[in-house]
Amino acid sequence: MWVVHDECNSGIFPREQTETMKWDRRTFLQTLFTWGVAQESLTWLNSNQQLQKYYRTLAEPTHRKLALLVGINDYGSGFTLKGCVTDVERQKDLLIHRFGFNSQDILSLTDKEATRQGIETAFVEHLVKQAKAGDVVIFHFSGYGNYVNIPADLIPTVTKGQLPGIIAKDGIATSKGNPNTNNILQDTLSLLGRSLSTDKVTMVFDTSYHSSGQTHQGHLRVRSFPYATDTVAREEFIFQAQLKEKLPKTKTAGPAGIILTAAGSEQVATEIKGNGFSAGLFTYALTQHLWSTMPASRLTITLNKTTEQILPIMGAKQQPQQAHSPSQPLFTYYLLPPVSQSAEGFISSVDDSATATVTLTGFPANILRYYGVNSIFYPLSPSPDGTPFQLRSRNGLQAKLRRLPSEQSPSQPLSVGQLLQESLRCLPRNIGLNVALDPKLQRIERVDATSAFSAIDLVSDVLTEGEQPVDCILGLRSSFSTLSSQPQETDGYALFLPGGEQLPNTIGKSGEAIKSAIERLRPTLEKLLAMKLWGLTLNEASSQLPWRVTLEGLDPQPYSIEQRQTTRIKSQTVQPEGNPKTNETAAPNLPGLPKVPRGTRLRYRLENLGEKPLYYLVLGINSSGKAIAYLPPYEEEAESTEEEPAYIEPGMKNFIPATSTGLTWTTSSTKGWEYILAIAAAAPFEKTLEALKHISEFKTDKDQILTLENPLEMAQALLEDLGTAGDQTNTLLEPSSDSYILDVQAWSTLSFIYQVI
Repeated sequence: MWVVHDECNSGIFPREQTETMKWDRRTFLQTLFTWGVAQESLTWLNSNQQLQKYYRTLAEPTHRKLALLVGINDYGSGFTLKGCVTDVERQKDLLIHRFGFNSQDILSLTDKEATRQGIETAFVEHLVKQAKAGDVVIFHFSGYGNYVNIPADLIPTVTKGQLPGIIAKDGIATSKGNPNTNNILQDTLSLLGRSLSTDKVTMVFDTSYHSSGQTHQGHLRVRSFPYATDTVAREEFIFQAQLKEKLPKTKTAGPAGIILTAAGSEQVATEIKGNGFSAGLFTYALTQHLWSTMPASRLTITLNKTTEQILPIMGAKQQPQQAHSPSQPLFTYYLLPPVSQSAEGFISSVDDSATATVTLTGFPANILRYYGVNSIFYPLSPSPDGTPFQLRSRNGLQAKLRRLPSEQSPSQPLSVGQLLQESLRCLPRNIGLNVALDPKLQRIERVDATSAFSAIDLVSDVLTEGEQPVDCILGLRSSFSTLSSQPQETDGYALFLPGGEQLPNTIGKSGEAIKSAIERLRPTLEKLLAMKLWGLTLNEASSQLPWRVTLEGLDPQPYSIEQRQTTRIKSQTVQPEGNPKTNETAAPNLPGLPKVPRGTRLRYRLENLGEKPLYYLVLGINSSGKAIAYLPPYEEEAESTEEEPAYIEPGMKNFIPATSTGLTWTTSSTKGWEYILAIAAAAPFEKTLEALKHISEFKTDKDQILTLENPLEMAQALLEDLGTAGDQTNTLLEPSSDSYILDVQAWSTLSFIYQVI
């Protein structure tokens, strides 16, 4: 990362040049990336007042920003969704409080308002007639979609086949017991988009068209209408013809700006269930990333980060897609947020001078699910005298916060829209797994399974149906045969992701008793709970530990695969030793998560950008399903050898594995996904090391890569260590026997997900 100081006049431009240089938007953006801004991080911007001024100039709205948001839960006729209205609310909150939209420029249509005529009229009146050249336009749809069978004789210019379309509130009718739909075709929406006077258009579709004929996939509700339709109104094509007549010749083909879709053409979009809310999996992940990214996110990075959140729930069965015009924007939604810092929530209503209702927006769903009472937030404010807020209660996405007494005076009054940033994260100690039982299991199987799980203390709840979130599903392979990509050899019991993808190495033999299957799967359940606890420590956006981690391939020469770094840094950072510009080849900036061939040699480059030593671990799950961890040497005498020490000095970097040790980190020979976490703390991992000493191969005098025999014990010890590290900086909360208290100043967890091919 380039760190630009106030003295930059002497090092980058001559003083007389900087005084006369005229910065327009294009020049500023080009300069940002010429200086080597890594992915979405512009951290150094915060330490330089002159650059902040140019950033604010760049972010000032010079054009209007318009949005039409559509969400339909209640379709009647027995067809309902749960999270579409929540999607509209999350997008609206994001656009107003993060991207600076005026509320009057956002039109929301939900349920009964979102009829076919209502959607088309709103698009024309609110967007087409108002948008001018240079304006930013957002169209979002959450609801059902499906394919329409087009007969060849309907319209001579239309080839026989299927066309995708969305379904409005009044778009489902039942005739003689068979449901039929009256769709707004995707082609019609594209024509409406091309009718806009601006090319800065983003269309978001949290729906899908392909269907297996089921309303659920695994434990998740799907947004593909379970039936195709053979009916299409001729008026649809007449409307299309009218739109085409008004289009200039340059706009008669191609996508309408950027189109983001929740899933591929042969996949389904799904809804997640939270404690007290439901939402589209794609919309939740998309908006969460855009809330937490700082200060802006490139489009391809946004899609990749969104996919990272979807993968642990759906596997490869739902992968967001993008289509774009030739003039692809640099930033998501064509916009830089007016506020250069990210946030985890905002005040949605003020109760009194000390109490407010907060909407929590910047946390991944798995973390929000366990975000505990007493957690601490600070307001995002230009002044340094912000007082802390403590979480007193939470219901779904809404929480009650109370301002803590402070010696600082006067306190700023509470206001709607005020952004809040995480400071202390409280997590309950009694976290277990929620296991769903496949509803296709027979009653006696469900009774026996419930009894068997009750004897396993790491399982906190067994669900057969309902709207509660789950961590995995127990079922027969045949129940998920159309959903799983695993070879079909036997029909035994196995564990599945919430979206129905089979977990590796969990299938049993045909005829196995279900109680025996559960006992056989106990080690996998322990590994799942360990992964769950590891995931609760992710805090790339909120951590104040300044460090950077780069995943590199070593075949034949070092090349960068992916980079992560903390971005919310309040203290001055230092540049790691050596030239920040290296001869390493950067991976191409392409959509989709990184793909790494089997057997590739890897290493992680860890850089301490702060002023204090950082202790570190690297651990995760490889594509073979094994829990693994890299451990540096921890004996004091190891510091005098060529081994890398267990900590990184300020301004220094470590390579793991160190080249001098001869240790190699190689991708598994099994195709699949690898999920790796790099964890740093301000104090040693003492309890974690004690847990690792139970492994016979563990050594303290050299670095090593271990297969973890006790991943759950290690995960619990890790949380204890992170809490201990926070004791050095936490001055607000006393240690608790009921909660882990983690301080963002004392720890950081960065994640890497890549596909082994």
